Amino acid sequence: MNKKIIWIFLFLMTIGFTYSACSQEKSGITSIDSLRKELNNKKGIAKISVQLEIANKLIDVDIDEAQIMANSALAAARISNNKSLEMRAYLILGRINHTINIKNVSEAYFDTALIIAETSGDNWYKGEILFYKGVIKHNNREEIRALEYFNASLQACRLSNNFRIMGSSYSMMGTIFRVNGLYDRAIEYIINSRLNYEKAGFTEGNAWSAYILGRIYSDLKLPQKALEYFEEALKIYMNQASKDGNQNGVAICYEQIGLLYLDSENFEEARRYIDSTLKIYTDNKSVYGLSNSHKNLGLIEYSIGNFDLAEKYLNEALKVGDQLSLPTIYTYLGLCNIGKNQIEAGLINLKKGLGLAISNNQKKVQLNIYSRLTEVYLGINDLKNAIDCQKKQIEIQDLIMSGAANIKIEQLQAIYEIDKQNSQIIELEKQNEINTLVIKQHRISQLIMITGILIAFLFSIFIYWFYNKIRHKNLELKETNAAKDKFFAIIAHDLRGPTGSLATFLELINETFDDYTSTELKEILLTLYKSADNVSVLLENLLIWAQSQLNKIEFRPAEFNLTDVIQTSTKGLKQIADNKQIDISYELNDQIFVLADPNMVQTIVRNILSNAIKFTHRGGSVIIKSTIQNTNYAIISITDNGVGIEEPDLSKIFDISNTIHTNGTENEMSTGLGLILVKDFIEKNNGTITIESKKNVGTIVSFSLPVIRSRELITQEAS
Repeated sequence: MNKKIIWIFLFLMTIGFTYSACSQEKSGITSIDSLRKELNNKKGIAKISVQLEIANKLIDVDIDEAQIMANSALAAARISNNKSLEMRAYLILGRINHTINIKNVSEAYFDTALIIAETSGDNWYKGEILFYKGVIKHNNREEIRALEYFNASLQACRLSNNFRIMGSSYSMMGTIFRVNGLYDRAIEYIINSRLNYEKAGFTEGNAWSAYILGRIYSDLKLPQKALEYFEEALKIYMNQASKDGNQNGVAICYEQIGLLYLDSENFEEARRYIDSTLKIYTDNKSVYGLSNSHKNLGLIEYSIGNFDLAEKYLNEALKVGDQLSLPTIYTYLGLCNIGKNQIEAGLINLKKGLGLAISNNQKKVQLNIYSRLTEVYLGINDLKNAIDCQKKQIEIQDLIMSGAANIKIEQLQAIYEIDKQNSQIIELEKQNEINTLVIKQHRISQLIMITGILIAFLFSIFIYWFYNKIRHKNLELKETNAAKDKFFAIIAHDLRGPTGSLATFLELINETFDDYTSTELKEILLTLYKSADNVSVLLENLLIWAQSQLNKIEFRPAEFNLTDVIQTSTKGLKQIADNKQIDISYELNDQIFVLADPNMVQTIVRNILSNAIKFTHRGGSVIIKSTIQNTNYAIISITDNGVGIEEPDLSKIFDISNTIHTNGTENEMSTGLGLILVKDFIEKNNGTITIESKKNVGTIVSFSLPVIRSRELITQEAS
């Protein structure tokens, strides 16, 4: 029995399974019915995409509808000028025409799709298109061109991680190597195919790879190894069939296992497995499957010696036998005739099979038939024809040995060149993966180092921030302590001294009241009043300042006319200025409105004016002026022509720890607390304070407040 003839037919039959395994869209498998429902809810580009998915699914279901759907999608894609969808439409139309065996149109569609894919740089679809072009060349027996296309497909698929098509390309290349007897390379490529199918999660492809490995080991006459792979493929196909009901994969595995048992002359097991294939093909009404099953049953019955039953099966196979199977069928029909001593009929069938094998260029089938004819002619003592047939055997054997049977020497060299190129690409990819891993490790190391430096830097910033915070807190504590010391110093000296003297003085008057005249008592009472008034002012400032330090004074900004508040602030000090014969004049802009705390502003003005009166000689003058600066701030300045301040003391005027203070021109008490309170309140109102002074010339104290709007603006708004 010549198994080489059998596998050729099976290989061509299972090409259909490979096509199906490799043509799925990368978006995944969905049922045609659900896609049709989805199509109704889609518009524009999304609708075209769904149409293409449906057309792709319909190729194996309804080829005519698939073509209509694909042509419709192509027209819509052209109108929308979407090259990606147009390319997919050409690809599907190429597959459709390939399925219905219109080769020229199919290749034209594939070529157009390939041009678009290369132009757009779409390696995913480029790999798939190149794969189908390779399949076409393989079917045309242009094996070198097929290998070139499959190899190009591999390169495109590697760039796009299209593992499914990569697995299919490896599978087809491995099959070509197997057909040409390069079994070591075939095994390597089928294993690569399997690895890529696993990456793609394509179970059917994994089963197909196991099946092909079984075929290789069967060719190598290693039946046990072949059986292991066939059984592995069978297990996967059976599991798949339980889900989708497709028994074709199960059938091809049963067939090969049956043929293995036939080779080992275990005819019962062989018949059991081939009968199983016959049942599957009967259920799914596969004409070629039934023909092949009948042929195999004929081989089994011939091997047992049941020539009549063998003829019956072979004649059934003959009804639908394909061109490549016919030589084998006629050969075994002839052998059955000879087995039944029907020599003439047997020779006719053997010669008919030989003619078909010569027409098909099936050299190994020819070799087998010439061998059978030699035996027949020797059996009937026809030495001349026996010698002629033996010569033909030697001639064909020489052709096979010289490489002209299935593949020429230059073709074999081309195969090795392509294989070598592919191996180099794989090695480069491995090296690239190693380099990528090294670079990745370096990047990780750099990232760890940078992260460490960043953490150290952030930690340093945190330490510095914490140190500054502590230092700031220490400064605040130092200032608080200084304020506390100043507070107690004021109480101990500036407040306790005058109140103590006042109490003593009052006690003395009480004891010697009758000794003083009315005029003397008036002078004494005036002195007591001034002292009590100074103590009152000091106590008020002291209490306000203490509340400010404890954040007990709420900042309540409001919009008000600046002139009104200034005039209100100065009323209480008018009498003191009159007593010293000091003239207070105003240069106020009554159109200025500010946003500030009016109570704080009154305290500010009162303290500055009080100081101006205090340090101005009797008969002097004080000028209060308000202006707008840059439309954003109001400037309030209080100018006196008093004693002035020396330059060294000017820089310490807001320092609470400064213990040197000068009394007024008429010995009025001064603590320096008023200006400190003034600065604090001005800053809370988003303003600034400046002091210009010259000894014995006078002092100008200016502060700013934010302006809201002028009276002119209010008038404009009202009108």
